[in-house]
Amino acid sequence: MTHQTWKTIGNIIFYTLASFLFVFVVMELFFPTKTIDILGFKGYVVVSPSMEPEINVNDLVIVTKINEEDLEVGQIITFYTYLPTIYEDDQGQTIYQKNTVTHYLADIIQEDGMTILKTKDYNKYHNNGDFDEWRDVDGHPVDLTTDDVIGKVSLTIPFVGAIITFSMIIVRKPIFLGLIILNVTIMIILIKYIKKSKVKTNDLG
Repeated sequence: MTHQTWKTIGNIIFYTLASFLFVFVVMELFFPTKTIDILGFKGYVVVSPSMEPEINVNDLVIVTKINEEDLEVGQIITFYTYLPTIYEDDQGQTIYQKNTVTHYLADIIQEDGMTILKTKDYNKYHNNGDFDEWRDVDGHPVDLTTDDVIGKVSLTIPFVGAIITFSMIIVRKPIFLGLIILNVTIMIILIKYIKKSKVKTNDLG
């Protein structure tokens, strides 16, 4: 193949990947609940150290869809559950909020025609610790089932989560975004002004 042909192929690959990445980022920022249904995978930013050193805070985990029959003990899965917040209701009870958690799938139990999943964090899994205990929206103990599973972790990308979190803050806070654009604009104008001043100085010299 000629140099021009290789260049054309390289451009096609680059723009295809860039377009796919752009669509992924846009969906993650504006339609996060639809990403995995449309693309077959979704990214989650890790905010808890429960899976360290396997998966660290600010890592990005890429979660792919998985069928119930393909679930296996030892896989790292991401699922929905309710976690306690720092807030309380009018009765003084802790308010639980729906969140995503990424832990090891430690056991699969068939009980009364239902598949119950048992999970563990990194330390529990590698040190024969107890299974995780999960709660429902009212704070009552509840079993984790396949209906709660989003998918399995297929890829972990270190540190990228911090960039995505920053991008989400910018998108969700227009004032912050406006300030950044204003600062960048001022910097560009200053740089152009300084360069123009240097050119005039050189011409006079």
